[in-house]
Amino acid sequence: MAKTPKTEKPDAALAASSEAAAELKYPRRTERRKRTRLKILDVAVRQFSKSGFSATTMQSIADEADVHVTTLFMHFSSKNELATQLVAEGVGRLQERAWAARGTKTFFEFFREEALAYAAVKRSVTQTDAAFWTNLRKDQDLAFAWTTYEHGQKNVYAEYIAADHRIDRTSSYIADLVAALVVESLILAHERWASAPAKYKLADEIEKAVDLTERSARQILAAA
Repeated sequence: MAKTPKTEKPDAALAASSEAAAELKYPRRTERRKRTRLKILDVAVRQFSKSGFSATTMQSIADEADVHVTTLFMHFSSKNELATQLVAEGVGRLQERAWAARGTKTFFEFFREEALAYAAVKRSVTQTDAAFWTNLRKDQDLAFAWTTYEHGQKNVYAEYIAADHRIDRTSSYIADLVAALVVESLILAHERWASAPAKYKLADEIEKAVDLTERSARQILAAA
């Protein structure tokens, strides 16, 4: 009896090539798909921020995005995948800003700007993106996404520090240690502000944290 031949999965390179070919052959279809995907992500941010991860359903996201739920599942297989993609895009934007700044700003100049920009965004309650990042730390169901974001953030900062101070990350963990320190300083500043927002100003707490962290980090780097 003849055996049924096994169907092999296409490798990543072939899949990427096929997707690129489809983009060239059907540019309008590709553009519509991109717009739909971005709309879904935008709606997911709003719903995760407003209702929480658990209370949000794929159906509610599809309804607000004005797409059939089947279409939604063609783009994202689950809420976890949606949250993971939002995190990946957040880290990607940070990486782009870091690459653009390297060579023109020191790491500490870049970090200070990023930290104070975050404080400025937090002043606006209409910024759902900021609310999403805040909820990453509050919502237990989003803990996996927060861990992924924090790891990505530390990696971007460690790369910048290593380039600035000519540190080989394969043989020294100094850059990663400093990156962990600066990220934790923002978390502590945010937690103090969140504990008593009427008493503390987020921008002031972040600036104090950044000043203290920079002094400590420079001592660590000087000893490297």
